[in-house]
Amino acid sequence: MAKITLRQFGPIHDCCMDVQRFTVLTGSQASGKSTIAKAIFFFRTIGQDVIAQMKTKNLADTYRTSLENDLKKRLRNKFLQIFGSSWSMPKEMRLRYEYKKQVTIEVYLVPDRNATYRNFVEFQFGEGIREFLEKYKDYAEQTWDESSWENVQQEIDALFSDGYETIYVPAGRSLITLLTDQLMTLLSSDEGRSLDFCMQTYVRRILSLRSRIREGFHDLLDEVLHTTQIKIDKETLHYMERLIKEVLHVRYAYDRGEEQLFFDKHRYVKINFASSGQQEAIWVFNIMYFYLLQNQKVFLIIEEPEAHLYPDAQKRIAEAIGLFEGAGNQVFVTTHSPYILGQFNNMLYAGELQEKAEGQDEKKLHEILHPLFYIKIADAHAAYVWDGKTENAVNEGMIRNELIDGASVEINEEMDALLALGWSLEGRV
Repeated sequence: MAKITLRQFGPIHDCCMDVQRFTVLTGSQASGKSTIAKAIFFFRTIGQDVIAQMKTKNLADTYRTSLENDLKKRLRNKFLQIFGSSWSMPKEMRLRYEYKKQVTIEVYLVPDRNATYRNFVEFQFGEGIREFLEKYKDYAEQTWDESSWENVQQEIDALFSDGYETIYVPAGRSLITLLTDQLMTLLSSDEGRSLDFCMQTYVRRILSLRSRIREGFHDLLDEVLHTTQIKIDKETLHYMERLIKEVLHVRYAYDRGEEQLFFDKHRYVKINFASSGQQEAIWVFNIMYFYLLQNQKVFLIIEEPEAHLYPDAQKRIAEAIGLFEGAGNQVFVTTHSPYILGQFNNMLYAGELQEKAEGQDEKKLHEILHPLFYIKIADAHAAYVWDGKTENAVNEGMIRNELIDGASVEINEEMDALLALGWSLEGRV
């Protein structure tokens, strides 16, 4: 089990939490949920940075000394692209990620020798990572064939206890759908370079996937079935398609540089003219369906899956996330929604009952909620972010929904007081 620690970082003063197969983060706006999510993305993609740096092998760099120093340079640039300038960060700032025992990375600040008041981002690697970097310290002088690179990739996956591709789906993603026709231009422009690093990676993923999907999921499924040997879980895909239809009520297609949402065989709307809920949810679903179809394992970070969705649709997208995790993936979710948390709790409790139910009881359980949606309590963790800290939000295997639904209590109390006053006034008439 991985663990992340943040100290004096943005709105977070003190955070130490487990990163499980299924992790949920809740709390008010601006509490620090996105900060934690982006920090996890930063650390989880370092394996990709290692292999990318090794393949770069820029011999023209006169400052090149070792793989460790070159990797630190790459990570420093990425860190600043995600979190902005370090100048305003407090000197006490510290981040730490533990992949497994002796495989850790810490980020902290030290004074830059070249600028008296500047905070310089520095890294400290655990023993396991240092041994790997020392092994390949002279990487720029080596020449490897394809099989050698495969071996290195396997070493990196084993080092970081992972073979999962990390994908970040940011909040505010409907903005990108509004600019769908200009995405390529956007990335190469000054405005694109000013985009948050996580949003940039999200845009690049859309650009790489949308041409693959083309005429929608059915055509993509047929292509995979007839041209590859990928093992397909048709039942899981069927349920995902059903949930997509229930939430979006349209079929996605990409034709001649245009993203389209079809209401029927002939009628469609360009995605930038679709409803805000459809714009927010479409690529959450597209990404989940595509990687289910490819049978490729993913660590999926989703910010605010409930954005602009009706409560019924929020329930369905929560089910889709559970379905995706149950297919062997890992999920990290940030949410404000009591409906999302409520449905997660249903899936957690169903997973608990599955361990006990037999015969007719098990049949009744499956009729209430299909087993594909169950979440194992042992694989789940939830935290509540408040006042710069994180608090365990799980009690007896359930997420404490009341932590964010205090407004309902306040509204009900207000209504009770209004009703009492109304009855009093009527009694005086």
